[in-house]
Amino acid sequence: MGGSVEGSVGLDLKQSGILVIGGSGGIGSALVDRLCEARATRIVVTSLRPSAAGAHRPGVMVESVDVAELASVRSLAERLKGLDISVVINCAGVNGNRRLRAGDALEIARREMDVNVFGLMNVAAVFAPLLAGRGGGTFMTVLSFLSHVNLPLMASYCASKAAAHSLTQALRAEWRHHGVKVCGVYPTAVDTTMSSDLQGPKQSPADLAANMVAALAGGDEELFPGDAAAAHAEWMRNPKEMERAMAAAVQG
Repeated sequence: MGGSVEGSVGLDLKQSGILVIGGSGGIGSALVDRLCEARATRIVVTSLRPSAAGAHRPGVMVESVDVAELASVRSLAERLKGLDISVVINCAGVNGNRRLRAGDALEIARREMDVNVFGLMNVAAVFAPLLAGRGGGTFMTVLSFLSHVNLPLMASYCASKAAAHSLTQALRAEWRHHGVKVCGVYPTAVDTTMSSDLQGPKQSPADLAANMVAALAGGDEELFPGDAAAAHAEWMRNPKEMERAMAAAVQG
């Protein structure tokens, strides 16, 4: 956990309008399930593939959005007028799993930046003012522990998450005095298709979702769930040593 914001404690999920962006992915889908288990009753879930998001969940409203297109995000906000959204959770993300020497590395990196960085900016540009205008709310983004250190096996993905982490800090500075809690979520590997090529322990999407829902009711601005807490502490102790360890993972 990191710093906290007073006034965000005590969020009533049953009374909150919640927007989950990227709800058809492994994390987003598990998150919507957990919100339903917590008896949240006003959930909007979005996806590029709305038929894959929330179809089996009674009472969940399903919408389509492409976060990489500002016009698409603005259109979503227009369609949601009157729903009093007080929580926005951005789970949209892509990972091309490319090293820098890969032949298509530049093409993959552009798509990662479009979604992971500019997509975050688009969502924040549209929804953070709406949260502020209603007197406050929560803006949560799924980032990665790799926002802090690069794993060269997925070099440009890490770079995009590092940029998104920096943007999250800027968003927090811009909006905290308007009553908007900006929360970054920094898991290590999560057991989804995005990390299918990674070896080693992975947090289940269900466990991560439970951590995120619990964090919604608190004041913390950073969440290091599961093994990420120990990894972050180790990185804080010796960042260079962890950089070397990540580099060693791709040798040979």
